[in-house]
Amino acid sequence: MTVSKRDFIKAGLATMALTLVSSPSLAEKKRSITDILGRSVDFSKKPERIYLADPSLIFLYAVLNKKNFVEKLVAIPSNFRSADLRSYQQYCKAFPALQTLPHLPPIGGAQANLEIILTLKPEMIFTTTGTFAGLQANGLLAILQRANIPVIALDMSIDPIGNTPKSVAIMAEVFQQQDSAKRINQFIKTQLEMVENRLRDAKPNMPSVLLERAAGFTDECCFAYGNGNFAQFLTFAGGVNISEQYIHGTYGILNQETIIHTEAQMVIVTGTDWSGYNPKGGWVGLGPGADLAIAKQKLKQLMVRNAFKTLSAVKRQQVHAIWHTFYDSPFGFIAVLKFASWLHPTLFADLDADKVFKSFTEQFLPIKWEEGYWVSL
Repeated sequence: MTVSKRDFIKAGLATMALTLVSSPSLAEKKRSITDILGRSVDFSKKPERIYLADPSLIFLYAVLNKKNFVEKLVAIPSNFRSADLRSYQQYCKAFPALQTLPHLPPIGGAQANLEIILTLKPEMIFTTTGTFAGLQANGLLAILQRANIPVIALDMSIDPIGNTPKSVAIMAEVFQQQDSAKRINQFIKTQLEMVENRLRDAKPNMPSVLLERAAGFTDECCFAYGNGNFAQFLTFAGGVNISEQYIHGTYGILNQETIIHTEAQMVIVTGTDWSGYNPKGGWVGLGPGADLAIAKQKLKQLMVRNAFKTLSAVKRQQVHAIWHTFYDSPFGFIAVLKFASWLHPTLFADLDADKVFKSFTEQFLPIKWEEGYWVSL
């Protein structure tokens, strides 16, 4: 990923001008915070102009800014709309001003518009660890640092169970919302401990699961998880990820023969509304307000692929789909709850993940809860 020389020159001129007006005065008291990468980031005040460089961070920002969600945002990432159209529409309906904000291309990629970013004068930028690596590679991080724009990296994806509460706490500290962070993290902790304690006490058999990532997004078979991300949710919920022995990392691909050979006891796929990326794809369009009848039909169609149609799990209809965006949001614990109820229906017969998610939404989010996050055959 590279940025053109012309962009660097234009950005450099903008940086020089911006530095003259954005350098912290001696009178301002500096604060320091440690981000998820262990970097110490200095800033001079509670930021009033924010850029959330990744769609997932919009959800994190929302749980900490329920009452003034839009006011401080200077732009939103354009891939919020393409990566999860239903959530984008949900937030735009609740906050029409979102549609009028600049929609910027990913800042960790080659299309990053350095000049626009700098002229928006963000006082802080939040990124995921993946985007932060892109900022280092394309040289934009150095420009932002010269412009005295703090960049804070967070993670709810690679190590979601471990890093989500930490990321909530980090962002909350920036906005001096520590009490809110404690309530949010306690809510999450209570639910995860319930699952953990029941599994520890009951010691049930752990079903083997084929966990397919973004099923139907392309014709390629099949994207899967090795460890971390959704695989972490699955293991925590008492399942065995069949891909772990083949994929030594967070993401990878399983071929058709491997899927048939492993004979998983259950199939779970992830999906969301990717019409902004691939409108003709076979993905399962889950998310707030999704038509679950259509989603179920799409899930059925995915199971007639050669790698799946002979699986006993498919014949027994042990097949489920779940909202893809759970993997990179403060709501990942909801995926754990739903996985637990699918994997161990008797042990978690009283668990209603919809009810828990609705309660979380009503307490912490600035939008109304809608069903549409999972479907089963």
